[in-house]
Amino acid sequence: MTASKSAHTAAVHVAQGVPIDVDLSCPHCHQIDLVQSVPAVYADGVSSSSGTGTYSGVGVASTGLIPVIGTASIDRTHVTMLARSLAPEPALESATRLTIVGLLLLIPAVSMAIPMAILTAMGDPAMSLATWVVGLLFFIGPAAAPGVVTLGVARGRARSNKRIVRGRSKAQAVWQAGVYCHRCGIVFWPSSPADDIPPRQPFTPENFRSLVWRAGGYRKT
Repeated sequence: MTASKSAHTAAVHVAQGVPIDVDLSCPHCHQIDLVQSVPAVYADGVSSSSGTGTYSGVGVASTGLIPVIGTASIDRTHVTMLARSLAPEPALESATRLTIVGLLLLIPAVSMAIPMAILTAMGDPAMSLATWVVGLLFFIGPAAAPGVVTLGVARGRARSNKRIVRGRSKAQAVWQAGVYCHRCGIVFWPSSPADDIPPRQPFTPENFRSLVWRAGGYRKT
């Protein structure tokens, strides 16, 4: 059984960018009363709240260490499991803080390498190749390892963020054309928004998200 033409017209606002003559009924239950556009479902599942929290610590004063107690405003974002499973893209992860931490972690290694380089430039006979090998293997290398690893993670995050931004428009076009049926818990596309997207085929929210992220070139499940 397929929903009537009048039902299709009445539900034209259910999915963004879907023509009036496209069948918006659920391919599983063939009903239209509990279908909703994916962007609307996602928006309903994301909310924000603000509150006040307390913190405690130790401060330094002219008289010595003193206890410190204060309050701070806390902003939280709440995302339902359904909204998370319909997310249009992976969350962007900041690479700035990791980059700063990585550079700070390199300071001990640099502080050891600079004197060795200066002594080598001055022709100090003690700064032989063997000295450099020992220094790199047992001192400079281990000291630099945490910073190098941290900078590597930061670089990976930066590349991932660029990939997400680059593919966002393609993923959004596929994501916003999806329709969710609250009765059946499935997602479908009334019409195909891309060549490799099958129309009117039911998907779980997680599989729908996987197809959207693949369209954006940043598939991550």
